[in-house]
Amino acid sequence: MSAVTVKALVSGLESVMLVYDQIKVHRSTTGKAGPYTEITGVGTRLVLAEDQVVYTYVDLVGGNSYWYRTTYFNSDTSAESDPSESWQGDGDSALSLLSADDLKTNYLFGLDLTDDDGTEYPDSLYEFFIRSAVSWLEHRLDIPIVPRVIVDERHDYFREDYNKYIWMQLNESPVISVEGARLVLPGEQVVQEFESDWIHVQKDSGQLQLVPGTGTAGSILLGASGAYIPVIYGNNRFIPDAFRVDYTAGFEPGQVPPLILDVIGKKASFGPLNIAGDLLGGAGIASQAISIDGLSQSFNTTSSATNAGYGARLLQYSKEIKEVLPMLDRYYRGIRLTVV
Repeated sequence: MSAVTVKALVSGLESVMLVYDQIKVHRSTTGKAGPYTEITGVGTRLVLAEDQVVYTYVDLVGGNSYWYRTTYFNSDTSAESDPSESWQGDGDSALSLLSADDLKTNYLFGLDLTDDDGTEYPDSLYEFFIRSAVSWLEHRLDIPIVPRVIVDERHDYFREDYNKYIWMQLNESPVISVEGARLVLPGEQVVQEFESDWIHVQKDSGQLQLVPGTGTAGSILLGASGAYIPVIYGNNRFIPDAFRVDYTAGFEPGQVPPLILDVIGKKASFGPLNIAGDLLGGAGIASQAISIDGLSQSFNTTSSATNAGYGARLLQYSKEIKEVLPMLDRYYRGIRLTVV
């Protein structure tokens, strides 16, 4: 057993918070089917908060073989939602984008996905290739797709950016939410935690600015006459790691663009298609012939030393992915190059 981090992703946060105010975490130690027992309690349930869609809970006695699911809960009325989909171990966000059933229905429909004995391939095989496809596309586009929590990301202070309301480019985008931003001077002295209404972020591009709200707090740091940093550092134009930001990057649950999901599905299909192609007609067999009393029957597949049994579908999916990737590159990488 080891500590397992359970991530709860809230889709439609505003609607959920109209009915519920907490999240319960449930665990099964006997498999996906359960039974499940709540491992949070009155004091440890996850409290829903505005603008926060990713919540984490650490199961100190968890294990990769355990299964988890969550429910929404109203602490006043005891109303509780239906349970979420179950997931194993550390919580696999990739499988919340595309399930094994989705892959089989939408991209592998009509194929004989069984071994030589007629046994269906296990879901774990499809899930492995889904995870691989999500990871491949994240690296290919250089963006997070599944939600990723970034804590204490550091940004330098430049006088020029200070004059633009402390403009900074976050390292990861798109951005789901910014949980906090603070000013930290050398020696790790936290000078100011910025209020949420100061934080303005362009979610697609990850560009963030700190624009003061009303009242005296705004003049302490950014006011024309009472600016805090220039008073301390005189004419210094640069302070390393002065700003720290906590945020969640990726796409909100249910908000992943269909084009990205389509690429993931087609890429994830390559593994099962290659395996099924090799087993078409029997492992390693490209053709068969049967002859009895002068009657004969034969069949040939496209399997060979250089070609897969389902080569036509593989080639089609590969062609479609290559056509889409330049478009995704322009959209997402182009955004990251935007300047102010």
